[in-house]
Amino acid sequence: MLRLKLEEWNLNILRLLKNEWKDGKVIALDMETSAMDPNNFLTDELILAVSFAWRSSGEPMEGKGISVKTIILDNESEESEKELLIKLNDELKKLTVVGYNIRQYDIPLLVFKKEKYQKRYNLTLWKIVDVTELAAIIDLYHLLKDMGYKNLEEALSAQEFEHLQLGRTRHLVPTNREEKGKEIYRLWKENKETLKEYLEGEVHDFLLIAEYLVFGGGHRER
Repeated sequence: MLRLKLEEWNLNILRLLKNEWKDGKVIALDMETSAMDPNNFLTDELILAVSFAWRSSGEPMEGKGISVKTIILDNESEESEKELLIKLNDELKKLTVVGYNIRQYDIPLLVFKKEKYQKRYNLTLWKIVDVTELAAIIDLYHLLKDMGYKNLEEALSAQEFEHLQLGRTRHLVPTNREEKGKEIYRLWKENKETLKEYLEGEVHDFLLIAEYLVFGGGHRER
């Protein structure tokens, strides 16, 4: 009996939404936090910024027609993070969320945060609940790895994706996890515009790659 691979199953979920794509039902999401030590992830670090992108017009795989929004933490306080999460909650009502390493970090962190603020402030962030508990979460890490790409940097520089109008803003921060964490924090403190540029480039590229896999017949196993 043929067994459907998990990567194929995830792609099939995305392809079910072909007719919903332009309605913004699929978003690409990325978050950056105050964690500067790679050993201290998911330990109640503050969310410094979150960006998400969706197809609002144009055709899939076109650089134009992608809308992006970024929410940046005002200050290093729990109250500020609560306001950030409320703003994010007001924006989310999606069927599918796409990201890179999103299952390992972004979604678990959102789960942690929604539970924390529910217990501490009796604040129920219903749309974040829907995203973390009901929406389909598609992690490009696994799909690209199945295609033979060891990491996102390798995929972004690959000839296979050169026809896409990718932002390729990864060069704005170091690739080393510890150095990246420190630079993200520095940018949040000193240069929020560059932090915004980096994040918005990331989610823009995540969405375009997802569109290539769905509409361009890009996924193939290596």
